[in-house]
Amino acid sequence: MLRQFICKLVGKRASRLLLVLGLLLTAFSLYKLVRTAMYVHECVIVTATVTDVVQKPFESTGEALENGILALGGSPSYSPIVRYTVPGGLVIDRMMTDADNTDYTVGQQVEVVTPALDPSRAHINKWNFIWGWQCMQLGTGLVLTLLGFALKERQPKPQNQRQPRKAAGKKQKSAGSAPRKQTTRKKKQG
Repeated sequence: MLRQFICKLVGKRASRLLLVLGLLLTAFSLYKLVRTAMYVHECVIVTATVTDVVQKPFESTGEALENGILALGGSPSYSPIVRYTVPGGLVIDRMMTDADNTDYTVGQQVEVVTPALDPSRAHINKWNFIWGWQCMQLGTGLVLTLLGFALKERQPKPQNQRQPRKAAGKKQKSAGSAPRKQTTRKKKQG
C-alpha cells in the first residue's frame, strides 16, 4: 500500500529516484563524518567560563536541526559567550555559534573543543554540536536507500521451457518410454 502511494506520488521511477538520492546523501554524510573525525583528532579540550548568554529564538526548525536540536522555529535558544585559554597561552573571548535549549549561567564551566591553531572553529563539547547533524544526514540517506530498494520493481523471471509439473500423485510418462508388453518365457523342456 505504501509502495503504491509513493509510486503514485512520485511516479514509476520512484525507487530509482529514492535510491540515487539515498546513496548520494549517504556518501556525502560519510564524507562529512570523516572530516569531523579529522577535526576532533586535531582539537584539544579546554575548560571555558561562561561570561554572558545571548538568548534568541530559533528562526526555523531547520536552524534547530543544524544545531542538533529537535525543536520548532520560535523555540528559545541560548548561545554562551565564553572565555578560555588555548595551550599556547592565548586567552580567547568568543560567542559560541552552537545554540541549544540549555540555559547557561554566568560563571558556569563548560568544555570547549578547539583546534589549537584556529580557535575560531571551537565548539562546545556536546555530541549533538559535533556529530549530530552528520549523523542525522547519514540516517536520512540510509532510510532513503532502503526505501529505494524496497520499492524496486520486481522483474518477472523468464519462463523455463519445461512443462509445468502435474499434480502429485499422478505418474508422468517419460518421453522416450513406451508401455511394456508382457512376455512370458517358456521353460525349456528337455
